Order: sequence, then C-alpha cells, then structure tokens
Amino acid sequence: MLHNKTIMAFLATTNADEAQHFYKDVLGLELISRDNYALLLNANGINLRVALVPEYKAPAYSVISWLVDDINTEVDELSSKGVKFEQYGMPGQDEKGVWTSLDGTKVAWFKDPQRNILSLTKFV
Repeated sequence: MLHNKTIMAFLATTNADEAQHFYKDVLGLELISRDNYALLLNANGINLRVALVPEYKAPAYSVISWLVDDINTEVDELSSKGVKFEQYGMPGQDEKGVWTSLDGTKVAWFKDPQRNILSLTKFV
C-alpha cells in the first residue's frame, strides 16, 4: 500500500509572490516550478506544493514541522531573517518561543505570510 511511498505536502496561499519569497528566500527551500496554480518547492526531498487559491483561512494548528538537530540555532537564524516566533504563554516556553515538553522535546512555532502555523521540532 502506501507505507513505502513518498508524500507530497500541501499548503495554500492567496499571494504567490509573498509565498515564494518566504519559502524560497527566507526558509531556503528550492523552487522547482511555479505556474498559475501553485508553487512547487523541494523541502529536503519532499515536494511542498503551495496552491494559489482565491480565498483562504489558515487552520489554528501546525500544518508542517521541520525536524531539526539544534532548535536554538535554527530559531536564531530564522529570527535574523525576520521570522517571528509565536509566544503562547505555555509553561516551559522561553523568551525565544521555544517550548520544552515534559519529555524534553522542543518546539518553536512561527507563521508564514498566509498565517499557516509552521514549526521546528527537536525530539530528545
């Protein structure tokens, strides 16, 4: 079945130029193609298709997370590029926005220009 197949991730945007700048120039993903319907980006071997839609309301939960080795370094680098990390006021969340769960997993949330919630995750 599908257990050994590669997935493709999807997001939506109403502004392809803004999405292209964010995902390509800020996050550093490779732009594979762009047409009147979507951007296609390479996210470390996973295709990320950002569909151009006439209207969009971002969900209130994380839609994509990048697994990282050093979350503080990644947060610092993205912050230096203008990415704002969310503060949710949760116990265990530091001033940079990095939250540490009870098992030691660390997560930092940020939003793309369309307000999709993205995150960085460092598992223990």
